[in-house]
Formats: sequence, C-alpha cells, structure tokens
Amino acid sequence: MAYLLIVEDDVDSREPLCRMLESVGHEVACTSNGQEALASVLARRPDLIILDLFMPEMDGPSLLEILRSYLRLQSLPVIVLTGAPDSPQVERVRHLKVNAILTKAKATHDEILHEVAQQLPRLPG
Repeated sequence: MAYLLIVEDDVDSREPLCRMLESVGHEVACTSNGQEALASVLARRPDLIILDLFMPEMDGPSLLEILRSYLRLQSLPVIVLTGAPDSPQVERVRHLKVNAILTKAKATHDEILHEVAQQLPRLPG
C-alpha cells in the first residue's frame, strides 16, 4: 500500500487514526507537531500527509508553507483534518494546494479511508 504521515498533536485523535490506516495495509508514521513532521518528510517522502492545523512547535499551515517551497514536495497530497473548519487557518491552507479538508467531529472512518484512497497517487504494483 502507501506510506502515510499523520501530523496530529492530540494523542486521542492521532493513535486511532494511525491504527485505522495501518489496519488497511498502509505503512504509517505519526508525528505530534510540524517540526517532527518536517524532519520526517525530509528523511523520507510520504505518499500522503494527513495534517492537523493547530499544534505546538510549528502549526500545520507553517509546515505546509515550508513543504510547498520544495519543488519535489509541491504536488505531495495533503488532507487537512481539523476541529476548527471555520478558522482563518483553513483559509490559509486552501491557498497551499491541499487536496481535501475534513472536519474531525464529522468525518467517519469510512470517509477518511475513502478520501485517502482518492488522493493517493497511483502506486506501482
């Protein structure tokens, strides 16, 4: 399957999401802030990122701005999963080529899995 990076500071949100994606065969790395995520992406490019917006160290929009500054990461699929869909941060990331924005309280596991499948690049094999 695919290599996914989950960037979420809330362990109660992050851990079930990581387990769910692993249960369907994806390789999943989980980080708790933008700084950790940046180091992870630069070490190994994921096939897709699921990104929270509000985190310590470095927030989601700041991470996404840095990632999009790298030519090789400009087309990296990103799904935003946020608890604050009406925040100014959402508008900030819309301009940074996010593929989807889902609301934590409303998105079901099936919807998240469907969106991940829709956004993943076609992988060999």
